[in-house]
Amino acid sequence: MSGRDVRVATGGRPAGHRAVPLLAEPALDHYPEYAGFLATVFGLDADPFGPPGVLTVGGRPYELTFLGRSGRPFPCGVELAALVPGLEPLDTEVADRDVWAILEWVTAGVGAPWSVEALRTTGRIYRVPAAED
Repeated sequence: MSGRDVRVATGGRPAGHRAVPLLAEPALDHYPEYAGFLATVFGLDADPFGPPGVLTVGGRPYELTFLGRSGRPFPCGVELAALVPGLEPLDTEVADRDVWAILEWVTAGVGAPWSVEALRTTGRIYRVPAAED
């Protein structure tokens, strides 16, 4: 699965879904290019107090909650959660691949000096299974 399978969803969290936390980046402001990309994609400059952003990967929804802290640029962090229907179990293998696809999508959107190929190389070095798909 690649970052090109990621889509920005409209309409917010689907009804009947619960959030299952997957990933937290509390220091996103260390990488202003990433914070800027997410702010642009989700319109955070215009509405920083809006609802969380929702992405889909292969039709599966994921929610991004943007974090703010006093005295720091917004967003200074982001939390990613899978949106799972009802009380269904989370398929962790699928979620891991989808998180990797989201990381590729964000990296591609940010652009140089960051690259998807460098991300994939890092993933292979650290033996991230989704990086080898």
